[in-house]
Amino acid sequence: MTDEMQKLRKTIGQLFEQLPELESIELTHGGKRYRARLSMPWVCIDVKAEGRGWDDWTEWPLPEYYRRVAMGPNWQEQVEAERRAS
Repeated sequence: MTDEMQKLRKTIGQLFEQLPELESIELTHGGKRYRARLSMPWVCIDVKAEGRGWDDWTEWPLPEYYRRVAMGPNWQEQVEAERRAS
């Protein structure tokens, strides 16, 4: 992945971090079309395929991903307990 593509990936990921209500976007950059969608704890980013459809391109881990990793193997139980407590 080139530096420019890495920068685009990071920028799209940060956009989702800064706008928590954002669920999906489509954009054009450098003549290519991209779409990104929230798939917690990731942002999944696709690039428009030649012809029809979309190709999976990359993912961006959101801060929630790192929080879950830090919780260890029982992260699902801990997240559920947090939901019940709130």
